[in-house]
Amino acid sequence: MAWLALLPDLPTPVAGSDAASADWLPVSRLTPGQLAFDHDRILADGLERARAKLEYTPLASAFCPPEFTVAQLRTVYETVWGIRLDQRNFHRKVTGTPNFVEPVGRATEDERGRPAQLFRRGPAALLHRPMLRPQ
Repeated sequence: MAWLALLPDLPTPVAGSDAASADWLPVSRLTPGQLAFDHDRILADGLERARAKLEYTPLASAFCPPEFTVAQLRTVYETVWGIRLDQRNFHRKVTGTPNFVEPVGRATEDERGRPAQLFRRGPAALLHRPMLRPQ
């Protein structure tokens, strides 16, 4: 049995009595067979579950600040899915999905380039018109 928890801003892990050290690692740094027993399969199943949850829930917004840009939200999707997304298509999908995000009415300040519109998480619990991963 395995549990999947998706939480932003986790504390530094502390090794237990049966481990010499503990640390967070990007999944991309792990190689097949590096984990003991069937933990490679458990990790793969958990990662796929997390990737799938981003498709039909607003979970990704929990990993953004309270007010965020579409680019910050896209970074969450790209990080979890492990792919680059088209900026314009992503923006259109995010802002066109009912109740996913709501405009704050302000834009970013003190940044180079054109100010980006700020959003906050909307009231949606599920995304109608899921954010499907490109195949």
